[in-house]
Amino acid sequence: PTQTTTTRTTTKINPPQNIHVPRHIAFICDGNRRWAHTNNLPSSVGHAKGADRTISLLQTLAKSYSSPLGIQVCTLYAFSTENWSRPASEISTLLQLMESSAKNLSNRACEFGIRVKILGDLEDERIPSSLRTALLKLEEDTSNHLTKEKLIVCLAINYGGRKDILQAALSYAQEESSNSQKQNTTQTQTQTKQLNEEEFEKHLSTAGLPDPDLIIRTAGECRLSNFLLWNAAYAELYFTEVLWPDFDEDVLKEALLWYEGRIRRFGT
Repeated sequence: PTQTTTTRTTTKINPPQNIHVPRHIAFICDGNRRWAHTNNLPSSVGHAKGADRTISLLQTLAKSYSSPLGIQVCTLYAFSTENWSRPASEISTLLQLMESSAKNLSNRACEFGIRVKILGDLEDERIPSSLRTALLKLEEDTSNHLTKEKLIVCLAINYGGRKDILQAALSYAQEESSNSQKQNTTQTQTQTKQLNEEEFEKHLSTAGLPDPDLIIRTAGECRLSNFLLWNAAYAELYFTEVLWPDFDEDVLKEALLWYEGRIRRFGT
């Protein structure tokens, strides 16, 4: 089921503690360039505002919504495998902004009480080494928050859902090939036939994480754009016209109230 919102409601919003929240919420952060164009500003300013909004959102989620019974995972689609087709100057700006944002988030992660996990291919030679280092450091620096974290934050950078599935298939095939060297042919064939969803998911970059319950896309676009394709099988999809730099807590509450009213049947 999908929902598209075209106007901002003025209905009184319940406080966060009264909202039944998803365990895993994911965002397709769209509209930075349109925000800049609307405000007669360079696209780089729109991307910077979007980055600021991301930090603000994480602070809100960590402090107001996260709990053992609330939001435990937040995934943000920051840079897709298809985004490499954008103009070189814009890509350069985005990569520089991601690096500064990673360092900023690293400084504030302890305050927020979050643990960061990177999804996507950081081995791509197009990723600057300084950005790769900053992202891996962010992931490592927050890994010790495991016992006290409020929120796991997944940053999807150079990520594509199809590529993730393909990489998982290759990983599984390599594992089977390695096993075949230790076992006879009959045993290996028997194991291959036992492949199931649970076993396959262990090879995805999202291994160990719950599937998203709610995916929110901003800026009025109504598609997944290669985001969490395996994982989104039963996600509720919420589309809003609000541009990402304007996605404040009021808009988040609207989405959560909509989610609260959904009846999730999972095919039953």
